[in-house]
Amino acid sequence: MVHRPKRITCLATLLAAATLSACAPDAWQNTRATGFNEYLKTVETQCQPLWIGQMNLRRFDASSAGGQAGNFDMLLDATSRLYYNRITPADFRNSVQALAMTSTDARTNQSIDCMISSLPTDRPRSPSGAMRY
Repeated sequence: MVHRPKRITCLATLLAAATLSACAPDAWQNTRATGFNEYLKTVETQCQPLWIGQMNLRRFDASSAGGQAGNFDMLLDATSRLYYNRITPADFRNSVQALAMTSTDARTNQSIDCMISSLPTDRPRSPSGAMRY
């Protein structure tokens, strides 16, 4: 029985590492992702009103998500994956629609369309200075 806490700690560490490795490349150090941040600013200004499900994002940050911080985190991760060519625009659309729990919400679909059309054509595969996968 003495080994049980050690085993739980080891499992928790492995789970955390697996979870973090699944995130988009800039999910935890977004300040160094200047191109991605510029894209978010473009989305913020060009895609208003920006609705994702029940989230009306006046700014593309967690403070605009209200009580839906977890949904915002998933949106940010999917948006980062889209920006860095980790998922296709179709996969992004499916992810965001699943997050919004609808594929027929006109406001969400309009926001998704705008976000996709605002992508720069020469976007990178990872933030500058990031580890390459």
